[in-house]
Amino acid sequence: MLKKLAKLLFNSAKTANKTTHKSMDFIDDLLEKEYLTNAVDNLKTSSGKIVEKAGMVYQQTKDSFEENVDIEKLKNVGDKIIEKGKILTEDLSENMQEGASTIKNVMKEGEKMVEDILDKAKSEEE
Repeated sequence: MLKKLAKLLFNSAKTANKTTHKSMDFIDDLLEKEYLTNAVDNLKTSSGKIVEKAGMVYQQTKDSFEENVDIEKLKNVGDKIIEKGKILTEDLSENMQEGASTIKNVMKEGEKMVEDILDKAKSEEE
């Protein structure tokens, strides 16, 4: 029985040793062929190219915008709009003052007419 147990332990150790040796050979093979290193290098190169292209697209967009948009022209248009707004505000204010004045005159005339009618009515009663 002890003999069988020793043989079983010996065979288990031998199998574990073979498996470990095979795993080490596999890892050594991977490292020798530099699969991981090459994959990392390829990833770095690809990311660098992507970043470079993104930078180029950004610069081209910025240059195109600067070429096609005239900031001074936009500023002049904005200034003209502000000036027109001021003029319209002044015109509206004048029109409102004139309207208020007209309403006051109409009210005074209305009061005068009512007073005249009341005065006529009083003088007829007397």
